[in-house]
Amino acid sequence: MAQPGPPGSQVPAGPALAAAAPPTREIRLNAPPVFDGTRKKFTTFLQAMLLYTGINAHIFNTDELKIKFALLTKKEAAQWCESWVRKNQAAGAIVYPTWATFVVEL
Repeated sequence: MAQPGPPGSQVPAGPALAAAAPPTREIRLNAPPVFDGTRKKFTTFLQAMLLYTGINAHIFNTDELKIKFALLTKKEAAQWCESWVRKNQAAGAIVYPTWATFVVEL
């Protein structure tokens, strides 16, 4: 039997409310549009990337993951992506800059 809450309490007595568990999966919304390298579309692409990775911050929780996701959404600009990867390779592995540096390079 539940005990009453403290006098004047608005919260009913009973088992403690469990804290909401953080999401473990990506929240599926409209993914950012594929960026084709057109400068005129860059701002829209960047804003969509920031919103999507922000909503899914539990998934995109490092600069490296954000950069990988951005590179995968630049399929139409494959030549730029290939060039970027070659430039950032060292000993067979890609060296990822900060997200801020990557955005400047876009």
